Amino acid sequence: MLEMLKRSFRNYLVVCALSIAIGVALVIDPSFLTRLVSYILGGIALAYGVGNVIMYFVKKEDAMVFMIIKGAVLAFVGIFLIVRPDFIPKVISVVFGLYMLVNGVIGLTNATQIKRSGDLEWQAPMVSSAVTFFLGLVICANTMLPVKAAMTVLGICLIISGASNLFSSFTAKSKLKALEKSEERRNNSIDI
Repeated sequence: MLEMLKRSFRNYLVVCALSIAIGVALVIDPSFLTRLVSYILGGIALAYGVGNVIMYFVKKEDAMVFMIIKGAVLAFVGIFLIVRPDFIPKVISVVFGLYMLVNGVIGLTNATQIKRSGDLEWQAPMVSSAVTFFLGLVICANTMLPVKAAMTVLGICLIISGASNLFSSFTAKSKLKALEKSEERRNNSIDI
């Protein structure tokens, strides 16, 4: 179980670092993420659509009419996303806002459990989780902000969220080390 906790901790650190990196990229260039996601999704949809159209003509006997319709629709969506990368920023904002809301709720639940266990170091995780939750709420509630302002706010929120989660994870790491030492002592006492 301890090894699983260590692996979870490492994965969580990667997610926190990625959150901070995306946040910094959004503050530096607010349209960066929207263009990137739009180009990637557009390229995938276009390739899949063209692939469906080609498969329709290659496999004439097995072909179904919906393949060419689906292919044409996907190709159109792909071209639209590539040509109009400004279409999905609000969707991206809402998705990240919801991610931060859920992350904040989970953090608040964990901080409450830490407090109930009698641990005195529950305040920092509680505050960082509350900040994450509040920032997610701000992002989801303000979808009418201009796109660049929304992406900049999202970037700042991701940086703060990632940093506060990183801080909380280091607090959790000290608890993990204490658990590891107590398990090691218990194993040593059983061996004797």
